[in-house]
Amino acid sequence: MRVPDGCVCLRVLGTSDVHAHLRGFDYMRNVEEKAWGLTRLATRIAQARSEALASVLLDNGDILQGTPLAQVFSDTSNQTHHPVIEAMEAIGYDAIGLGNHEFNYGIDRLDEILSQTKIPVLCANVLSRKGNDVAEDQSLYPATLMLDRTVTDPNTGTPVNLRVGVLSVVPTQIMKWDGAHLKDRVETRDMVQSAARHAAQLRADGADIVILLAHTGIDPNCVGSEAENAAVALAQIPSVDAMITGHTHQLFPSAAILGQGIDVAAGTVSGTPTVMPGYRGAYLGIIDLFLSRSGDAWRVEEHRSVVDRVEGAVEDPELKRIVEPAHKATLDYISRPLGETSRPILSYLSQVRDVLSTRLVAMAQKTTIARMLSNTASGHLPLLSASAPFQTGGRAGPFAYVDIPQGPLTMRDANSLCPYPNILCAVLATGAEIHDWLERSASAFCQVLTGQGAQPLLNPAFPGHAIDTIYGVTYRINLTTPALYDENGDRIAPAHATSRIVDLAYRGRPVRPDDQFVVALNGYRAHGGGPYMPFPRDRILVQTGSIALQSLSDFFASEGVDSVPDDPTWSFVPVLGATAVFETGPGVLRYKGDLDRLGIQNCGVTDAGFVRLCAPLDHGSCESAA
Repeated sequence: MRVPDGCVCLRVLGTSDVHAHLRGFDYMRNVEEKAWGLTRLATRIAQARSEALASVLLDNGDILQGTPLAQVFSDTSNQTHHPVIEAMEAIGYDAIGLGNHEFNYGIDRLDEILSQTKIPVLCANVLSRKGNDVAEDQSLYPATLMLDRTVTDPNTGTPVNLRVGVLSVVPTQIMKWDGAHLKDRVETRDMVQSAARHAAQLRADGADIVILLAHTGIDPNCVGSEAENAAVALAQIPSVDAMITGHTHQLFPSAAILGQGIDVAAGTVSGTPTVMPGYRGAYLGIIDLFLSRSGDAWRVEEHRSVVDRVEGAVEDPELKRIVEPAHKATLDYISRPLGETSRPILSYLSQVRDVLSTRLVAMAQKTTIARMLSNTASGHLPLLSASAPFQTGGRAGPFAYVDIPQGPLTMRDANSLCPYPNILCAVLATGAEIHDWLERSASAFCQVLTGQGAQPLLNPAFPGHAIDTIYGVTYRINLTTPALYDENGDRIAPAHATSRIVDLAYRGRPVRPDDQFVVALNGYRAHGGGPYMPFPRDRILVQTGSIALQSLSDFFASEGVDSVPDDPTWSFVPVLGATAVFETGPGVLRYKGDLDRLGIQNCGVTDAGFVRLCAPLDHGSCESAA
């Protein structure tokens, strides 16, 4: 490594969003993967460390959730040393910042896991007590850390101590996403407010360099208090010298992230050296800070920011040995039999029509909630169930789809359909709220105009898991009218705008605004996750301690897939002279007979490996679920 004259180098190594990918193994597809995983990342980290005289290794959160392995070690009955923590200790991380998914299993389980490690775990803006201002806040976990590194004074050639301050922040939206676990337990402070105060305090306490672990995305358009992806504003904090970002699973520096304040060539956000190292251990973020010393003060003269691809690195043999028992336990877990299916269960078309993969989760939720409410005051009300597709490609790639063939079912299949540890809930909702709920879901579609031929169907700003179907009612979606909401759930259409949801009915009768329903759903949605409104506490009728995955696996074993009918819940209103264009995984081409029956044509493969499909809208859609 070339170091500019008169400078020393501090190498900052950063990972983010590993999501419990210890080995390069895809548990859903049951195949080895050579492009990701901590065992390969460890080899690249060792190489990067060897190239620098002084370095720090930091993780930016979302380590404890994301694979069936994480599920195996999620509950309190498993008291063994958590394998992700064990792996990170073996690699030698200097600090870990918490991500939003660390809170998925609740504070108590998180505390148990963190008590197993001596690695400092940081989070400045999740609070046990929120003061009148930031200075009075009491953070639930340590807000900051001071690390010492020895470098050579470029002026005298003598070794000197460099003090490196580290702090961490997480989106305040955790109070929605995991409200079932966090409400009445913690409070939060805006990331920028909290980071500014703690970075300044680190400087006052003698930090020569301050590194911010920002579990947040880089979005120049995401501004204001409580912004979810606030890296651009965070990078403007004067006391911050370097920043590791994450949360959105993207890469930076990368031409995929552009906008005001972002310099891809320099690797800076708002002038601050920054990296975002993708997810699942596929990349290592490297920031080389070239420092000069004037008196007692150090400053960054130059820098280099890169993300280094892990693919091609061999697995670290010692780390592979350490994580092998957890890997084997996970293989045993996902192989547990749960019954059979006479139909394939697919998610390739789940964003554009009613499919069995989404309906199964909804029916499992409904079965569990019906049993729980059978002898309650709410038991007489109509029971609906809301579900969204979770594996729909996107940043996870063209193979991240549910593809369960006809035949035996296992826990692998249940995890494929329910990959997140969301608890099961039930809420009381009016007909007006059901209608608004579906309007928000239907806003994920682009407006499609009559007679205009091929047109894009899906707004890419909406992730697949934002598209809810509510089972138990029937309805149609009119694509010729503009969307009422954006991907954040903010109203973008005037009050008099035409509704996209038409013919909303319960058992053939139009749903009235004052009708009352019970809706089974997951806790993420009940507390306002995605572009949806949170339900008031007094209308959350059930908040179970179990996760939706448990309901689904129980349903597979007891009721069975074949108990679920094919009757579609929704369809598009026909649009004459219009064709919908959308992308999905290439695995859909194995079901060419279904595509032909629906009149869907293969229109080529994208550079990212997705298949582009074209579906005529002249006759609507969703003639059957597949």
